[in-house]
Amino acid sequence: MELRHLRYFLTVAELGSLNRAAAHLRVAQPSLSRQVRALERELGRPLLERSARGVSLTPAGAALAGHARQLLALEAATADVVAGSDRTRETVSVGVPPGIPPEWLVGVVRQLGERLPECALNLVEASTSDQLRALQAGELDIGMIHQSPPSGYLGKLLWTESFGVALRPGHPLASAATHRLADLDGLRVLIHSRGQVPDQQDSLLAAANTAGVHPIWIFARFVEHALAAAEAQRVDAVCVGSSTARRQLPEWRWAPLLDLPLSLTTWAVHRGDTRRVVVDVAEAIAKCPAPVEGNR
Repeated sequence: MELRHLRYFLTVAELGSLNRAAAHLRVAQPSLSRQVRALERELGRPLLERSARGVSLTPAGAALAGHARQLLALEAATADVVAGSDRTRETVSVGVPPGIPPEWLVGVVRQLGERLPECALNLVEASTSDQLRALQAGELDIGMIHQSPPSGYLGKLLWTESFGVALRPGHPLASAATHRLADLDGLRVLIHSRGQVPDQQDSLLAAANTAGVHPIWIFARFVEHALAAAEAQRVDAVCVGSSTARRQLPEWRWAPLLDLPLSLTTWAVHRGDTRRVVVDVAEAIAKCPAPVEGNR
């Protein structure tokens, strides 16, 4: 069995037509049909169901199609592996907090690949607190964290996002365009665990205590399932960033707290005594456009 035969078969399977596949591959249709039938004879079972409307995969054909994709992807990667075998690439481990927009992260990885081809990225998903421990232990080179750089670390501010409160639909306060801290008194309020947004949680709890405001705080680790977490805990309000509220709580009315303006910041931080390539990666990340509203 040749990879060429698998490529022909996969093209037929994806286009659903021998004629279209032949045109795409720039081969004669009778020749392509013979190649596919030869593959079927070699494997001892039919791969395609043929009809006047085109072709479809048999169960054996569907199984082969998945395997063929893997083999052809491996073949395509071989040239890249060989071409890069004579280059020494430095690995840089970068922490990524849950909830980072995936399209932004993919864009960052691609831009880093173009700007720093000599660098190999190792992405590690972890909360702010876990990243700080890993940085201290030397297990991470760069952390993307939701707090300002600790003492002994250098950092680049990636973006700032407004942090406020989303009220459950139908709540008496849900129609208000703005909220004050006192509005939370007595409400069941869902808030991220401290390891996720330490600065914001500390500021909010301290301000509420000082003002004599006593919400029923519900602490939880949640990222992409804010609505499910809110429903599970039957809360009245959720403390989240503005973009999270738009994406995950579209029916809940979000507003900032006027008397306690909070921001959810995201920083790229690293130790001061680090490799040059780590600094280069951190600077390149900081140059990428922010994924949410706000200022750097």
